[in-house]
Amino acid sequence: MRPVLLVLTLLVLGACAPDVERIEVARVAAPDGALDAVVVQSSAGAGSPFGYVLDLPVAGCPASDRPVLRVVGARRSASAAGVTVAWAGPRTVRVTWLDARFRDPDVDELVVGTASGPVTVLSGSGEADPTAPPGGMPAIAGASRDC
Repeated sequence: MRPVLLVLTLLVLGACAPDVERIEVARVAAPDGALDAVVVQSSAGAGSPFGYVLDLPVAGCPASDRPVLRVVGARRSASAAGVTVAWAGPRTVRVTWLDARFRDPDVDELVVGTASGPVTVLSGSGEADPTAPPGGMPAIAGASRDC
């Protein structure tokens, strides 16, 4: 009888596990047009903080499952969740936020390999975005082609 109860309990708990929703919320083309800086927001449901990942795919291609940066619980202002992404130069992208629970890797600067060569990723907290609307970042259209 106990094995049956254990199996039933595991099935019920498994059915209650939240699905993680992933939506593309930012896509900014590199100055040379070769890459996009893509931010994907994830949420496991009410009560869990939003997570954000940065990927650098070929322009127009979907984000991969191998992001270069992860930030959890980031806010752009007192009422807006999210991160701000912008190209600071032809091979440098900046990701900023007001505050966050953590980031991975926990470094202010890293160089990553991409399809069109190395890109420097600068990231850090302390920068508010006064134009950010309240709530999570809104979804955007996303990738324009399959790659």
